[in-house]
Amino acid sequence: MAPAPEPAERLNLLVLGVDQAESFVGNTDVIMIVSIDQASGTIFVLSLPRDLCLGACDGHSSRINEVYKRQGIEALKQTLRYVTGLRIDHWMLVNFHGVEAIINQLGGVRVWSNREFDERFIYLETEEEIRLILDEGWNTLNGREAVAYGRSRKYDAGGDFARICRQQQVVRGLREQSLSPALIVNAPSLLASLDGAFKTDFPIDSVPALGNLLLAIPQERINSWAVHARGQELLIWEQGLDGANLLRPDLHAIRDFVQDSLLESTRAHLDDQGNPTFVRDNCEDYFP
Repeated sequence: MAPAPEPAERLNLLVLGVDQAESFVGNTDVIMIVSIDQASGTIFVLSLPRDLCLGACDGHSSRINEVYKRQGIEALKQTLRYVTGLRIDHWMLVNFHGVEAIINQLGGVRVWSNREFDERFIYLETEEEIRLILDEGWNTLNGREAVAYGRSRKYDAGGDFARICRQQQVVRGLREQSLSPALIVNAPSLLASLDGAFKTDFPIDSVPALGNLLLAIPQERINSWAVHARGQELLIWEQGLDGANLLRPDLHAIRDFVQDSLLESTRAHLDDQGNPTFVRDNCEDYFP
């Protein structure tokens, strides 16, 4: 089934997080499509699990997070178009140090924890261990803590889905608390300082215009969704021949889910008092 055409005023940005501290040669364990609809003034954020598999679905090499490492960025863009039906206009790639540097330069990020959080995280590259202790409620994280919060999954019953939702928390938190006219003006120099930790095909001189577009869209018009296996027949868990955890997709169901969620994100929603509110998406347990 060919993907449905998208209006020209919609801009789709692919945000990728590589599972390496300093290089860009690795698996893309964060796969997030940020779709900005200028006509409705809304943002739709879609996350995909790293274990989603393609083709034979017989092992690690068939997982979507290995496409970039094995075939390159253009192959991953085409794969995502095939899976979601969304075209990719531009991409942004960041490693751990890049995420840490961005968050530290912005003064940290506030996230909401729906429970007391006490987890140990080990950086496989350096064998460094971090213990992250959070209270239930709002917490402010520095760059290293935010990376651990967004990557940890072994001690959370939600597994990879919980990790995806925490990653979306961090992204939303940065946008809500840090995006300002002053930051937008200085964005090109900030990105230039991240050489070796951040790559993109988006024109750097157009970043201020993009920042102003994002700043103009209110919080309640940002919708975040995750493709996952909870309560929807989108993915089926399997184990590969090499022991890999795999999620076999129902591509027709995923494309329908994406299109329905995309349309829903452009509609105005009101709370019981008649005030605008964003859609409480399928990560609602991770937002206050």
